[in-house]
Amino acid sequence: MHIEIAVAADDSTVIHDLYYWFRQDDDIWRHAEMRLRPSQTSGTMGAAETIDMVLSHGFDLATLVLSYAAWRAGRPAAPPTTITVDDVSVTTQSSSEEEVRRIVSLLRSASPATSTDDGSAGQQQGQSASGDAG
Repeated sequence: MHIEIAVAADDSTVIHDLYYWFRQDDDIWRHAEMRLRPSQTSGTMGAAETIDMVLSHGFDLATLVLSYAAWRAGRPAAPPTTITVDDVSVTTQSSSEEEVRRIVSLLRSASPATSTDDGSAGQQQGQSASGDAG
């Protein structure tokens, strides 16, 4: 499964911080090939770089989202982040429990390899999961 993560920031420090956060998470590190690469889409939330991930089969997207939520909780002023799986993008601005559930649901619906019969099928592509910061 291929995932791209972009952070809306003029400063590349934020995307580097998130990248190194994921690299320190053993569950992600063991199941993902990760690299920082220049953004290929001009105007991708103003991001100069994106995190490019290829996850091994059977990896639960909830693990990635929970790691992201933990990173985000320590940075309530962090800029919006867009996570893209296949053609489904989720933009988030908080780490609330409701937001985490919506992100997992949308991303699972985008990826047949990890989708479950939890009612998440049939979500609209490009939906945004946004909430209050913090």
